[in-house]
Amino acid sequence: MVASVSPTWLLCVVSMAAVTAAVSGCATTQDANKRIDARFDRTLSSRKPLDFTGSDPDVRVTDTAVVKGKEGSAIVVLLRNHGDHPVNDLPIEVGPRGGRPLNTEANVPYFQSHAPAIAPGEEVAWVYTTKEPLPSGAAFARVGARPAAAPTADNLPDVTVDDSSLTSGRDAGSVQTEVRNDSGVPQYDLDVYAVARRGGRYVAAGRTTLEHLGVSKSAHLTLSLLGDAKGAHVQVFAPPTLFE
Repeated sequence: MVASVSPTWLLCVVSMAAVTAAVSGCATTQDANKRIDARFDRTLSSRKPLDFTGSDPDVRVTDTAVVKGKEGSAIVVLLRNHGDHPVNDLPIEVGPRGGRPLNTEANVPYFQSHAPAIAPGEEVAWVYTTKEPLPSGAAFARVGARPAAAPTADNLPDVTVDDSSLTSGRDAGSVQTEVRNDSGVPQYDLDVYAVARRGGRYVAAGRTTLEHLGVSKSAHLTLSLLGDAKGAHVQVFAPPTLFE
């Protein structure tokens, strides 16, 4: 006798197999499972209000700014890791100075409420975007301690940005760049941040998300910017999200 198989059950099995294959790359099953778990835990976390507790002793907020555009506003936060080890997945709450936090409620994209990976001694820019019109001036940013469920970054994979492709000043509303994954670790949910500085202040910023950047693969991106980047110095950051 041949047992019948539920179409729904079969679809679930096939879907899980596809996810496992996509995330694994050439890694071991154990590595693939860790990557699936990391994405799953982040998805669950983003569905809840931000769990902001403690602080990381090595991470400092070195600068903040509000950038305004026709389509909304952005908050730029410059973060420096003064420690001897990488940091990652740190909760971060931001808002206009004197106002309320904007990114602590449920259903905020994970990397709009958590800071990116930062190597020892490095400084990176993180960008929060909103359609709300925010008041001009400075912003506040507070960084918490890494959640226990977050992955630990002992070493950061080599994800690079091709600065030679930046189109600073050619189009005041966007910037083009290439992001390359030169590591052996596929990257998922990779947030890419762009900031433009002119005359000592931030004048434009933007972000986008790459759902997947495979091993030894590159992606050409056009980032829409809030503000006016004409004649400004543009920097793009693409901190890795998976570490093994």
